[in-house]
Amino acid sequence: MLDIKLIREKPEEVKRNNKNRGYDEKLVDQVVELDKKWRRLKGEDDNLRAERNKVSKDISEAKKQGQDTNNILNRAKEIAEKLETNEKEERELKGKVDNLMALIPNMYTKDAPIGGEEKNKELLKWGKLLKIKNPKSHVELGEKLGILDIKRAVKLAGAGFYILQGQGARLQRALVQFMLDFHNKNGFTEINPPQLVNRKTAFGTGNLPKFEDQLYTTRDELVLIPTAEVPVTNIYADEVLKEKDLPKKFCSFTECFRTEAGKHAGEEGLFRLHQFEKVEMVYICKPEDSWKFLEEMTGNSEKILKALEIPYRKIVLATGDAGFSSAKTYDLEVWSPAMNRYLEVASCSNCTDFQARRMNTKYQAINNELKFVHTLNGSGLALPRLMISILENNQQADGSIKIPKVLWRYTGFTEIKPISVPLSGKQNKGKEIKLVYKEKTGKKKEKIKKAKKPKKK
Repeated sequence: MLDIKLIREKPEEVKRNNKNRGYDEKLVDQVVELDKKWRRLKGEDDNLRAERNKVSKDISEAKKQGQDTNNILNRAKEIAEKLETNEKEERELKGKVDNLMALIPNMYTKDAPIGGEEKNKELLKWGKLLKIKNPKSHVELGEKLGILDIKRAVKLAGAGFYILQGQGARLQRALVQFMLDFHNKNGFTEINPPQLVNRKTAFGTGNLPKFEDQLYTTRDELVLIPTAEVPVTNIYADEVLKEKDLPKKFCSFTECFRTEAGKHAGEEGLFRLHQFEKVEMVYICKPEDSWKFLEEMTGNSEKILKALEIPYRKIVLATGDAGFSSAKTYDLEVWSPAMNRYLEVASCSNCTDFQARRMNTKYQAINNELKFVHTLNGSGLALPRLMISILENNQQADGSIKIPKVLWRYTGFTEIKPISVPLSGKQNKGKEIKLVYKEKTGKKKEKIKKAKKPKKK
């Protein structure tokens, strides 16, 4: 939430920010008008309270001197009745102002491109793109290797879900452990938070009320988190931290839940899911440190992609494409050979004091002054699209997948190869099946299994 002083003093600047970000400028005008009424009424009520105190003393003095107090008592009654009416209206006006302010986005950095997604600015590219004729998609690769099952996931839960099995599930688990280990070594405290939160918590990070339609809510009004940012950033809601204890750096692995209004053509498989996994980074810091931490956080995500040897690009989001709470956002996008385009795998944002005001999270400076903290969040990283890129960029001519070397000690295997399956019917009789695989040593091993005889009908 913005500081009301900013809206009072620079309404045109806030309106321009709303316009550039694709939000209604009239919201600002409405806040200004209602805030003027609230302040005028509050001033009147402050005067009435001062008069009430004076009348109270006058009544006490008149009684001491044995004077008639009827007129004074009548005035005290009038003041009390007027205050009761005014205070009710005052609360209603304040509520309307707060509700409207909750819909106004953060002030975006002035050096950002103005416009929608088409105005996002590419800052760099890293890695060599896979050169292969007719690259297979992650869905085709995963199904042929027996590590991905979309059809049965749809049977269980509907579109927007998937099943990873065998080496596919192990590969994703390896990625999670690798990324958590990376963040732990870089000074982050790992958090395992609730994955259901109350509405106040969702409000704190800016997910409510604006994005209610994007959240899953339980019958008792708890919200399934869309990202670990929501519970982790709110850990210190309504608290005052000490300056010496800042910054706080957290990492967290959770499931994430989003309604995702719909899919687009060519976005099948591990794309636009209702449930997915992600490792998140959250920073809570002093205002003067937040911009350097935005660069540090984004750099952490880039180091992970480089370690995995995945081609990616870094972009700065334009005003109309960035998140509601963000003051500046970098996106990292990984290359998909099958889709022939880059896919977002990380968003790293500085939210300045916007979320802190909504959460009421402050810190006590050395001079004892109370200030709002700054908060930042970033993907470190999101799993589904990371899996897409790993599978597609490491595909081999025979349909196998090479595992990035940095993951070998986590997976226990260096590649995923097609596995032979038993023959059916009479062809099965007396046949032997050879299962070939590689362990983390990189050496091939073989297992010989006797095929079962077909059952007689």
